[in-house]
Amino acid sequence: MTKVGINGFGRIGRILARLIISQSGLGRGLSLKAIVVRKSSDGDLAKRASLLRRDSIHGTFAGTISVDEENEAIIANGQFIKVIYASNPSEVDYTAYGIENALVIDNTGKWRDAEGLAQHLKCPGVARVILTAPSKGEMKNVVYGVNHSDIIDSDQIISAASCTTNAITPVLKVINDHYGIQGGHVETV
Repeated sequence: MTKVGINGFGRIGRILARLIISQSGLGRGLSLKAIVVRKSSDGDLAKRASLLRRDSIHGTFAGTISVDEENEAIIANGQFIKVIYASNPSEVDYTAYGIENALVIDNTGKWRDAEGLAQHLKCPGVARVILTAPSKGEMKNVVYGVNHSDIIDSDQIISAASCTTNAITPVLKVINDHYGIQGGHVETV
């Protein structure tokens, strides 16, 4: 199982958490171990658990969610997920929480280049980083089903591209592979 830390817990972070938790135990290979956020106020942990529990688009969480205030954790479907409070990656030592060789998924949008995201790799316990936004610079932008075979074992930081790119590119690939595309224009609203 690849241990996962999610950096940022906005809508994307919460949807990622739901997906990873729902796949846990199904042999998909990911196990959510930590969520890294800035502490916003008293009652922060309960607020974050509540936001995970109910989503205005995706509905109610399928399962149970409770809060372990003493250990600063969310328990989702029996899984212990440590909530680590930090303002930037340099403050986090994943090994202090028993997390080794982790994949960090950064969805804060704060760092979008290899240099900024490399801060995660300096943290004890982190092996790889995925950005959930289009990258800046020379980093690989990967859309699963289109160019995921471009990922090589030595890649430590990649971008999962933008939501628009992930929505349109697989469809365009199928059309191009079967019929060909001479040109086009895509708008987002």
